[in-house]
Order: sequence, then structure tokens, then C-alpha cells
Amino acid sequence: MSSFHSTVSRRDFMKGLGLAGVGLGTTAAIAPMFHDLDELTASDSQFKHPWYVKEREYNDPTVEIDWNVFERVDRTRTVLGSRFPLTATNAAHGSLHPELAQYIKLKADGRDIQYMKEKFSTYQGPSLRDQSLAGASSASDKLPSPSFTGTISGVTIPTPESRGTTKWQGTPEENLQTLTNAFKFFGATRVRVMEIDDKSRKLFHKNSTSGAPFNFKDVDQPSEDKSESVIPNKAKYVVMYSCLEATDYVRHAPAPTYSGYCHGHKVQANVHYFMGSMGYLHIEAGNCTNSDSVAAMSGIAEHSRSSMVATSYSHGNLFRWMGRIVTDMPLAPTKPVDAGIARFCVKCMTCASMCPYESMPFGDKRWDHESPEEERLKNYVPGYKGWRLFNFRCPRCKNCHGTCVFNGGNEALIHQIVRGTQSVTPIFNSFFANMHDAFGFGTRNPDEWWTHDVPTFQFDKTYLY
Repeated sequence: MSSFHSTVSRRDFMKGLGLAGVGLGTTAAIAPMFHDLDELTASDSQFKHPWYVKEREYNDPTVEIDWNVFERVDRTRTVLGSRFPLTATNAAHGSLHPELAQYIKLKADGRDIQYMKEKFSTYQGPSLRDQSLAGASSASDKLPSPSFTGTISGVTIPTPESRGTTKWQGTPEENLQTLTNAFKFFGATRVRVMEIDDKSRKLFHKNSTSGAPFNFKDVDQPSEDKSESVIPNKAKYVVMYSCLEATDYVRHAPAPTYSGYCHGHKVQANVHYFMGSMGYLHIEAGNCTNSDSVAAMSGIAEHSRSSMVATSYSHGNLFRWMGRIVTDMPLAPTKPVDAGIARFCVKCMTCASMCPYESMPFGDKRWDHESPEEERLKNYVPGYKGWRLFNFRCPRCKNCHGTCVFNGGNEALIHQIVRGTQSVTPIFNSFFANMHDAFGFGTRNPDEWWTHDVPTFQFDKTYLY
């Protein structure tokens, strides 16, 4: 029998909730009232959230922000959130920082692989087939990426005029629906919109790592050169779209799996082409914004203990690619959401306890950094009360993606009960976190991936809605 089948019965699980022997009527007593199972399990198709998810006001996500302190990130001063190479130096000091040197050593030693060996006694490390699968899954990531202005090398995006017509015209709501359906057709999972105003503009980086500033100007077209990158003020919206990591493989992978980036890279080209051919600006914002903050502001996910990875109430930490495009297409902004995730993370700590590199915070939300060294260097974004990644330690492995309690699929009724319960009361949060691993939803033996029924094209069907 597979080792990830639970030894905890569903009756014991319900007894842990104090609900054994009762029906859904008793469950409803600790949550907002629902009338039938369709309402209880209502999927967030397009823009309708399940009953337990609340929408908040614009610019008011579940993470507390002091907009008077929050500043645009200076990318020349820190290694904040960067996927720095193993030979990188700390630009602020001109030499290899001790914490960064330690990270390089840990990465070279393969601590993430050692972690899997310790967790599964029969696992001997990545085999040739593991290495071949990981390499093949990232093959298309070698294709050219759209530039800041949305240009794709070797590809001519036709304009409406070249087709003998004018740009697409629709209401903001119709345009959002149009982008959502098109993006999901290309392979995106969620599509949300953040309006650019005086507050949300602070989520854009001050400059690139080379020092060239990102400036907003009253111009008609975006531009980029060595001196600056220019975003037209008329481009008032950021479209965020998410792409799933391989929902099954990410829990078995012994080391980073980049299939989500590979898939997202393809979708990125598709969506830029689509928006350009519709007659609108499509500025690539992946290098001038942070995904976590835009996700929280647009309502695609919430800030969580995983810190660098925003957490979705429906897909947990399985959004690997979080694309951002700035556009002048009139769009209806979407609101931040509250599904209880920020509160659940206070007691859960599953991602932190399972991080091989000890790069996840264990403490409470705070305005500064939990790491004294990163606090001394101010190597973080100030102005919000939340959790911050230990940047010097994190090699960007996949463990926090695969271990999140919210990763459970959407086919089983129990997942909807758990999500609905935790959204309104914290009483059972610790119990839910413990049962997550007991029921086999956490990390799994990499060797077992090759012997069980693998979902077609990376994604389990319970995540595709």
C-alpha cells in the first residue's frame, strides 16, 4: 500500500472537529449559513467567490500596510527577492556576503535532496529519469521572453489596423471577461486586475538592478533604454494571471521543478500577442513589480507565511508563475480577498517547519525582519506588517509550494468544509494543519511518482476550475 495513504479515519477526523455523528447542519452552526451542497462547494468560476471568501476594499488586503512608510524598492541596493546566481556578490558591500556564501554552500550540498532522503528512508536521490524529466520540463523556458515594451523577438504582432479594423472596444467588465477567457484558454488559472493609483504605484520597483529607473510619464507608448524604462500614465491597470505548478509532481520532486515557469513562459507569449493584436499596450511588468504584493492587492491570493509565495484559498501555493502586464485597456479592477489565510498561517507554520533551508519565518507578523542580519542590512520591503523570507538562505526550491495546507484539491467535500470553517473561526486551525500531513497531502516520496497514475499535462483535474 502506498505510504501516503492516511492511517487516520475520516470518522477520527470529524471527531477531532467535534462533529462525529452529525450532519452538515451542525457544521453550519460554526460558519455562515449555506442552503445546500451546491452553495457550499460553489467554485470561484471567473469572479464569483465561494461563500466563505469576503471581498475587501481596494488597496486594503489582509496584510496591514502603512502607506506613509511603504516605498518603491531600490533594486540596486539589495538582493531582495532576486534569483541571484551562485557566484553573485552583494552589490551593497562589493563582496560575497557571509549569509549569501552560506546559502551557496547549502545549495551546493543539496540540502533539499538530503531532506527528502531523511523523510523517506528508501529514497536514494535523483535518478537519471528524475533529472531528465526536470530538464525536459523546462526546455521551452529557453524561448525569448517579451521585452519590457511587450516585443517578442522574431514575432510580429499584428495591429487592428493591419487587419483593416479598429481596436477592440468593450466596457471594463466586458474587457475583463474577454481577457479572463482568453488567458484561461492559453493555460492561465486565475486572472485579476489591480488599478494603478498613488498607493499601488508604490508596488513598482524604483529601478532595475542596473540602476535604470522605472518612470511614469505622459507619453503615448512605453520605451526602454539604458537610461530608463517609461510606463505611460494612460496605462492604468495591471493584469495579473497565474499558472499552476505541476500539481502532482511538485509534491514528489526531490529538487526544484520549473515546469510551472515553463508553462507560464508559453502563456506569457500568448497573452502578450493577444493583447497587442486587440490594439492595447501590453507592458511586461514581471521585472518591475513583486508578485506577492500585486497578488494580494488584486485578490488573486493573500499574503501568507510563505512570504515570497502568495497563497490562494483555492490552490494554496501551487501558483508558480504569477505574470503581470500593464495595459491601457479599460478594465474593472478586482478587490482583495479575505479567506482567513493570514490568520490560519499564524498557527500553521507547516511551510516553515518543512523548509530544508530554514528560510521561512516562524514568528508572528512584524513590521521589520525576523532575521537580525537582514534587518541590519534593511534587506526587505518596509511598510507592511507580515512575514518576510530569509533571502540570504532561500535557493528558491519548491518545498513551500508543495507543502501548503491549502493545496488540497477541490473535488473532496471535506476540503470545502475545512476552508469554510477556518475562514470564520481559528479554533480548529492547529488540528487542520496536523491532519494535512496525516492524510498525505504534504511532501511525498519522489520514487512513487513513477508508479502511480499521473494526470494528463501536469494538472490534476480537481484544480482546473
